[in-house]
Amino acid sequence: MLRILREHASSWMLKVLLLGVAVTFISWGGYSFFREKKETYAAKVNGVTIEWNQYNDAFQMAMRQYREALGPSFSEKMIEELRLGERILDDLISKILILQEAKRLGISVPDEELRGAIESVPAFQVNGQFDKRNYERYLRVNRVTPEGFEESQREALLLSKAVNLIKMNAGKVSEEEILETYLFENERINLSFMKILPDSFKNQVSANEIEIKDYYQKHQEEFRIPAFVQVQYLLFRPSDFENKIEISAEEIKRHYEARKDTYKIPKQIRVRDILIKAGPQDTADQLEVKKKKAEEILEKAKKTKDFGSLAKQVSEAEEASKGGDMGWIQKGSSDEQIESILFSMKAGDLTEVLPAKDGFHILKVEEVKEEKQKPFEEVKDQILQALKKDKAKSEASRKAEDAFYSLFRNRDLEGYSREKNIPIKTSNLFKEGDDIPDIGKNPLFYSSAFSLKLGEISPVVNIPPNFYVLKLVNRKDSYIPPQNEVKEEVTRKVIGMKAEEKARQIAEDLLNQIRSGKNIREVAREKGVPIEETGFFTRTVGVISKIGPARDLMESLASLTEKNPVPKEVIKTQDGYFVVSLSMHEPADQNKFPTVKKNLEKRLIYQKQEESLQNWLEQLRSKAKIDINKDLKKG
Repeated sequence: MLRILREHASSWMLKVLLLGVAVTFISWGGYSFFREKKETYAAKVNGVTIEWNQYNDAFQMAMRQYREALGPSFSEKMIEELRLGERILDDLISKILILQEAKRLGISVPDEELRGAIESVPAFQVNGQFDKRNYERYLRVNRVTPEGFEESQREALLLSKAVNLIKMNAGKVSEEEILETYLFENERINLSFMKILPDSFKNQVSANEIEIKDYYQKHQEEFRIPAFVQVQYLLFRPSDFENKIEISAEEIKRHYEARKDTYKIPKQIRVRDILIKAGPQDTADQLEVKKKKAEEILEKAKKTKDFGSLAKQVSEAEEASKGGDMGWIQKGSSDEQIESILFSMKAGDLTEVLPAKDGFHILKVEEVKEEKQKPFEEVKDQILQALKKDKAKSEASRKAEDAFYSLFRNRDLEGYSREKNIPIKTSNLFKEGDDIPDIGKNPLFYSSAFSLKLGEISPVVNIPPNFYVLKLVNRKDSYIPPQNEVKEEVTRKVIGMKAEEKARQIAEDLLNQIRSGKNIREVAREKGVPIEETGFFTRTVGVISKIGPARDLMESLASLTEKNPVPKEVIKTQDGYFVVSLSMHEPADQNKFPTVKKNLEKRLIYQKQEESLQNWLEQLRSKAKIDINKDLKKG
């Protein structure tokens, strides 16, 4: 998990996300690493200052997002391992550099463009139309002024324009590059391997008191007890307000007239299918045989009136036993290209043989139901309930917001509950990842609770369908227990580490013998180690059979050839160590290249564009005068 985060933390997508976070949102407490810093700035970039509060706000929000995404997997240790503070600062510096360069290049965002961008934000819309009340509510909840928010959005658009300009001038790939990538990614290889498992050596090693003490002192974070919190919270359920909502007949009618298109029954077709299965495992000759078979079946289908019986006899689809009946389908439920063909056909029409990922299809349209408008009388009760639910949700949200503003200073949830007759609950002490009664395992609830100081009130938390206002009433901070309390666990760790080292040494010894000229089977026989084969797979496969996840192995596997069949290092996975050797390889089928060329080209262009963007940012940084606060460099 941490490796994936490190990779994505360096991507432009996350950088843009974090930049947006820094400008748009407000920190509500939580991790206090920066609170006692005396300096008022985090960094200066060509004379532009990144203030401490900007930096801290961005850091806090990034923390919250990671916590929401990872739940109990996220820890303060992970913050250090990810170098999250350093990455946040890099993002803020990059933002300033891009904005400065955009200004130099004469890029701007007119008011009309800014207005259109804000009005197109889904959170500010009701039924596809900009709603000023939603916009103002968002600003109130996030304590942002209209001017501040609009300026942040203008900057975001400017960043996007500058980045897109750089990308537009990059990303050209040659025919040779595309073909070379295709051949490499689609060549199939088979590995012979020996597996050395650390667990098999645990009974051969032991841990003495000195080793136990040394391991504990060097790895204390591994034994850290997580923080626990207890919260009191007000509960605002839309269902509590539904019975109080009144909707007039005129309102229901207006809603229907304004949204008639949403009350249409879309065009539907009933389809039967005959499938001759084929896939990537088939050779070009095999694919041609299967295609001819499908074409012969098509000729039979054209002559028979009972397509269903023919499907039962020859189709290889799951629906074959039902005569190929796929039931009623409407647009958006299947492949776009096939749909465009089917929805242009009449009842009784047959398609030609259609190639797809799973093989060759012959489809017949049995019946057609044209689009139909539902009459008002048929849907008025449905509209009534929908309007009630929508208004009840808005009322619950409004009440929760009112509570937050009322309680922000006095913090008396119990008094507010009695006065307003709002349900109040108190949780047990819980850590991130625990199941909370009536809430479950909810990352947003954890994030809100753990970001509070003792006695603080949270902003409104929306966990559909309900809204919550939290108050932190108890907190037990994370701590590292003394060695004697975790001695048994430390002992297991030491034994595991020593067994791991022994397995690694043996695996490296086996590899060195093979690299010196011995055949892998000869070495396996001499050492009495079982030898296995993976079976054929492509070098870009996600998981290698009998070995495991392959993402981290790509560099090693890329170097394997008939002349150099053995990697320079042993392969390490969660299960143990693997000594591998290239056994056989099958070249890629060039006949399939034309079908994947376009998508492959797009991917390579995207990769080049990202590389170009990163190179451009590095050039900007190399020319810039950047002063980073000395306290940040320490921490």
